[in-house]
Amino acid sequence: MLSQDWPTFEDVLRAYKACRFGKSASIHQTTFETHLGKNILALHQEISTGTYQPSPTVCFVVERPKPREIFAAHFRDRIVHHLVVSKLTNYWEPKFISSSFACRKQKGTHAALRHLQKCVRSLSHGGHSHVWALQLDLASFFVTIHRPTLHAILNQPLRHQKMIELVRTLYLHDARPTAIRKGDLSKFSLIDSQKSWFTQDKDSGLPIGNLTSQFGANVCLTALDHFIQRELKPPHYLRYMDDLMLLGTNPDELSKMTEPIDQWIRQNRFQKLNPTKTTLIRLDKGIRYLGYECRQVDSPSQPLQLFLEPKKKWGFVKNLRTWQGVEISARHKPHPLSHSILSNNKLDNKIASLNSQLGNLKHANCYRLRKKSLEKLIKQTAENPGLPEEMGGSHPTLKIKPGYTAVKQR
Repeated sequence: MLSQDWPTFEDVLRAYKACRFGKSASIHQTTFETHLGKNILALHQEISTGTYQPSPTVCFVVERPKPREIFAAHFRDRIVHHLVVSKLTNYWEPKFISSSFACRKQKGTHAALRHLQKCVRSLSHGGHSHVWALQLDLASFFVTIHRPTLHAILNQPLRHQKMIELVRTLYLHDARPTAIRKGDLSKFSLIDSQKSWFTQDKDSGLPIGNLTSQFGANVCLTALDHFIQRELKPPHYLRYMDDLMLLGTNPDELSKMTEPIDQWIRQNRFQKLNPTKTTLIRLDKGIRYLGYECRQVDSPSQPLQLFLEPKKKWGFVKNLRTWQGVEISARHKPHPLSHSILSNNKLDNKIASLNSQLGNLKHANCYRLRKKSLEKLIKQTAENPGLPEEMGGSHPTLKIKPGYTAVKQR
């Protein structure tokens, strides 16, 4: 329950710290932090007096994993997002089902995959029975969310006037008229008209890339989660944002659930399922889910195995090829507690990029690929690889962590 004086200056300061944590500096953030106390005080006063309004957003297009419009909110607006969502989470988190993933603590991509593996292990009785998966996806989900409906859902339990004002300001705000398009403007032509927020009506759509949008999307589909679990009752169900997965051993029963789910979405959320992404398949044939190929195999301990998609393999190989000709000098520390004397930011970034890929690869069944690739990389980047060891050659400058899950500079 919020106090009458919420939000205080300290509340806004905590929201700023949460917004800043783990993020690289941007021009808006740096400008805001130049006069940090003054700007936080001004933001607090705007919220307290009810005069706060979001600033224009920056819109650009990303191409991976597929073309999308991203709306980047101003840094001071992101502070307000953290301020509001942190309090809304206290109310909504207990209402989310345990198998709802994305944008929740300890409920990320790999948690969803582990849960899927657990469900398949249970349904298949250790791999002895075939498991079927019904995959459903909402058509153009974020850009077709009906904002007034979402606002009504979020507003219903609220009693604090300042929170009511902020929720109304954030969730009924249309960022499109003042959005500033940046980057390569020709990339906007890559967006299908049905998937562009700019082509939707005035009450539809949330900006992809905002914390409030991700949280609001979870709230929007929470009632659907309860409808599926309580009314349709599939053997197992999980959702990652707008990707729905129903699991069972009877394909006929699963196929009958598509129509009532689509009707519920149309009637209650004014959206619809994407028929081109509605699939019912036996898991031993393999499905693509959250960036991996998931396939049921004959293994009692782990009947659902994760394999790399071809594009991930190729991305890993292309990254390793960029290491050809890279000179790596071993770090020198004059004292165990000192910092390294030799520092190479470009090399550090390459190592971080490679380790990021390895962090995803380690969850898939690709041990031999990691082992062979990293051993080749170590040999390739060794100092003086053409000289015999007694003459100072073949000295490795990178070290592989156990399990071939990461590398680090010696």
